[in-house]
Amino acid sequence: MIKMYTARTSEIDEIDEAVKEIKGQIDFSALKKNSGGLIFCHIDFIESGVVKALCDELPFNVIGMTSMVGADEHGYGLFDLTLTVLTSDEITFEVGMTAKIDRGNYIDETEKLYKSVRGKIETDPAVIFTFMPYVRDVSGYEVVAAMDKACNGIPMWGSITNNIDFNYETVETICNGEHLSAGVAMMLLNGPVEPKFIVSSIPERNISSSRAVITKSEGAILREINDLPILEYLANIGLVVTKDNITTTPLMIYYDDAAEPVALGFYTLFEDGSVLAGGYMPEGTSCAVGSIDARGIFESSEAGLKRILDYEDRSATLLLPCVTRYIMLAPDQEGELRLIREKLDAGGRPYMMGYSGGEICPMPDAQGKLRNRFHNYTFCACVL
Repeated sequence: MIKMYTARTSEIDEIDEAVKEIKGQIDFSALKKNSGGLIFCHIDFIESGVVKALCDELPFNVIGMTSMVGADEHGYGLFDLTLTVLTSDEITFEVGMTAKIDRGNYIDETEKLYKSVRGKIETDPAVIFTFMPYVRDVSGYEVVAAMDKACNGIPMWGSITNNIDFNYETVETICNGEHLSAGVAMMLLNGPVEPKFIVSSIPERNISSSRAVITKSEGAILREINDLPILEYLANIGLVVTKDNITTTPLMIYYDDAAEPVALGFYTLFEDGSVLAGGYMPEGTSCAVGSIDARGIFESSEAGLKRILDYEDRSATLLLPCVTRYIMLAPDQEGELRLIREKLDAGGRPYMMGYSGGEICPMPDAQGKLRNRFHNYTFCACVL
């Protein structure tokens, strides 16, 4: 059995007051034998020392990340800190964080981290929560793939760091009060827990019915579709992609071993006309261009929330929708947040939400086996 408690504060400058406010919202005497914490916060809480002081006060392990918005059943805000506490007599929560990762060391660092944390428990964990950094020369899917290999496919759920700075210059991962702009943090949940994973992607009506094939690529770098340079292919179907609008075009990838397509975005437009995508772009794979609009965002949120509410015995709900959704809802950017509050508050169960810079969530393959995937644009959730 697992229980969940949440607390939040908007106090950034007065460290003692912030810690007192958070601790005052949780009955620590009600915590069970083992506990673990998750933090979503604005970068100012790290720079002011609140995160360090809070983690020092908490009698359990904590990981976290900067996020554009933190939300729970008590409210939401761009400049808040939200703490979730998971507690159980049967489940343990072990954590760790890499050193700073880069192109040369990310595989070794993630493998070393997993082995270190795994060494603290007798059996494989049921699920891994992870927060990964935004690193310009390492794609999110590459770090996910490295960790997936290290842990032999154990289900992972989490996010790439983000913040209100759209250039990702002020993003951090957190582990027990320490923080790194390029660190991978993980929490291993070991014991009788059966996580349910929810991925609600772009509605079918927002996906082109015209399939194409990736004909030239290198990892996450996409060069050609249907034997045409990627920008030329997109222009031929009416999409002019520039550095200013590159993040607004989803590409649905129909991986051979996936039951459903995976939504991925474009991150960088290179001088040679190729693009860096959010995930693996294997040659010979089918793809289709998607679109994002407010109606589609709300439709996918509604679908995801319905699936959450269908789990009537849920004890904990963790949500990580893509931060692009928040941006694309302008001028009503809080519309999805209000919808989440409306639906989940009515259920009377605790929940925690942060916006994601890239979603990490398993999806079933064609045989129904869960495979760890990296996503963009999606509404992702984990229910315990």
